Amino acid sequence: MELLAPAGNLECALAAFDAGADAVYCGLKRFNARERTENFSFDEMSRLIAYARKLSRRVYVTFNTLVKEDELDEAAQELARLEELRPDAVIVQDLGVVRIAREYFPKLVLHGSTQMGLHNSAGLAVAKELGLSRVILERQTTLAELEAIMRSKPPVELEIFIHGALCCCISGTCLLSSWLGGWSGNRGKCKQPCRRRHRSSEGNGFFLSAQDLATPELIPRLMKTGVASFKIEGRLRRADYVTNVVTAYRMLMDACLESEEAFRAKLPEAKTFLARTYGRKWSNGYYTKESAANLIKHDAMGVSGLLCAKVVSTSPNGFTMSAARNVFLGDMIRVQPPSGDEGPAFRVTKMTLRGKSVSCAGKGEEVFVHADKEIPRGGLVYKIGERTPDYSARIAQLPLRLPLLNMDVKLSRTLCRVEIQGRAYEQALALSEAEKQPLDPAHVAEEFSKLRDGRFEAGRVRVSVSGNPFLPSSVLRRLRKDCAAALLPLLDPVRSTEDCRAGLMRFRADHAALVHPELRERVPDTVLLPRGKHPKIAARCVIAREIADDPAPHEELLLPFYIPESMLEEVKTAVRRYTGKGGRTIRITSPGHFALLREYPELTLKTCMPLPVCNSMTVAELAQRGVSLVQGCLELGKTELAALARKSVLPFELYRYGRPVLLSTRAALPVHGRMLDAKGDAFLVEKHGILTQVLPEKVLNLPGLEEADACFHDLRAAEEHERDTARFNFDIALA
Repeated sequence: MELLAPAGNLECALAAFDAGADAVYCGLKRFNARERTENFSFDEMSRLIAYARKLSRRVYVTFNTLVKEDELDEAAQELARLEELRPDAVIVQDLGVVRIAREYFPKLVLHGSTQMGLHNSAGLAVAKELGLSRVILERQTTLAELEAIMRSKPPVELEIFIHGALCCCISGTCLLSSWLGGWSGNRGKCKQPCRRRHRSSEGNGFFLSAQDLATPELIPRLMKTGVASFKIEGRLRRADYVTNVVTAYRMLMDACLESEEAFRAKLPEAKTFLARTYGRKWSNGYYTKESAANLIKHDAMGVSGLLCAKVVSTSPNGFTMSAARNVFLGDMIRVQPPSGDEGPAFRVTKMTLRGKSVSCAGKGEEVFVHADKEIPRGGLVYKIGERTPDYSARIAQLPLRLPLLNMDVKLSRTLCRVEIQGRAYEQALALSEAEKQPLDPAHVAEEFSKLRDGRFEAGRVRVSVSGNPFLPSSVLRRLRKDCAAALLPLLDPVRSTEDCRAGLMRFRADHAALVHPELRERVPDTVLLPRGKHPKIAARCVIAREIADDPAPHEELLLPFYIPESMLEEVKTAVRRYTGKGGRTIRITSPGHFALLREYPELTLKTCMPLPVCNSMTVAELAQRGVSLVQGCLELGKTELAALARKSVLPFELYRYGRPVLLSTRAALPVHGRMLDAKGDAFLVEKHGILTQVLPEKVLNLPGLEEADACFHDLRAAEEHERDTARFNFDIALA
């Protein structure tokens, strides 16, 4: 079982491997869900992959954000360069990115991000069809549901979170940060409004701020599930955090393999390491009902770290703080404003006490901290990290990854043939038949993966064995060395990048050919209604309803985007009931719905939020899977929606009116009804089945879009012609 650690930079990656991580996940400067951290240049990523390969460790690159239409070419260029580097996998969210990587850069291994929101066996079946080899499960899946999913024998590997900060919202569906200024959490730019203080008629507090996930006691049960990977959250954290958390869980996982007694003996020591990470209060997250019911502590400030000081005064070059605990040079601190909004974070590099430099601010002392960031008055100072070793010398010595050679090795009792870059090495053999254990292709691949010189290293090695030969290890080593001597001098390092460039050119040609169809008939508008509601607009539109409202045969059925494993049969029964009485149009809101509808090829499928459609390659993927109309992503602005509509190969629909769901959670929120944030923005908190949802008080009301073929009106929580309206990101470019 893999222990997977976060790496916001090379320092954190080295710390993770030193502490015992089997793999790290990290992002480039663009297209990853943690753009606020340092992230990696291509050269740095190349050095990390080369270093990990030397240690037989793994590197997964995050490419897990939504991509706008005008960003597709840049995204394809980055995927082409990643195919040259060949990380162990690329973590993806956007269906358009999935399509580009699968069709044009097939050497990339793809993992489905938790941002895809996959949370049941139906979603995992679709993940396999999409070309994903692993799925990072939605964090709001319970432990009982995880065990049920594993009993279904999923066709892909599963990766689960075991430690780190938790978002209140179901992954990939949060619009709250975007609603408050265009900073999309689904594009790595979240401003963390859920950590802010809110007020309601029942009082005020941090109503959306979840405790951190920590699962040391659950490790034995989690290991018994058979998932492929345990993941630690924290790409915004520093090397000290990575070291402590990896050390703790490595210790527990290894002890668990020994015995229950060994695990119990190591548990206190592991918790000591975890306590040095300065996070929020620990919880079991959503794994247990009890934890989910108490996950939100509204009377605790929604920040992480150890409270250590208070800001007394500020100046242009720093601030004076009154220390309640020791603060050392090299510590990482965050200064949190009284509002609970996100405050500046930085490493302490200089402190003075009565004009003299000091290395420690002691308890009760008023010390001046030099800083070049704007410090909030009255702020609280939290320690979020400790001093770390200097990794700069080690980092400077890391070599770049060499061009990769893909090999096809064919072995029989009479011949060994190796093909590289269209050139072949052949060696006649006279091998006897294996009497006991047949030759393992993996053993051959492992040996040939050592084939390298100063210009190349081994890439993918495909091995086929026929005739059951007995091949001694000494002969196998000689074949590898002779092959290297014969072929490597003839090979061209430039050739290893040609396939990637060819894929990019094919993508550009295919993308340029995408054209919006000329429709013979006007596509009707749709209005989504609850049972018993009959507004005037309904007479001019097709009506859609949710499952619980039992739509009539001439109406559309909207499937719920979140279906726990235990509710799959209930949803399947509702679909059978709808189609049995003649219903023919279903709105899908999650990729997992394709598996639920596979037995109904005659159905008309349309998409609806929160399934995000941000680019034409996503539309092409959906069209290939039988969708007949797509709804543009709510977050996009006018220019972005128009660009997408012009390239959409399917009829395009604009979500024009309604109160969109900004946040959905399985956590029990300590507020109901109306709440406001510190800036006066108002929201409505409502229970909806197993989820609690946050909606804006203002109604989204967009003008028409010339390029759109139809409009969608959501009147589940809105009335016609409300006056207090907003235009979301329509008039701005989405960040």
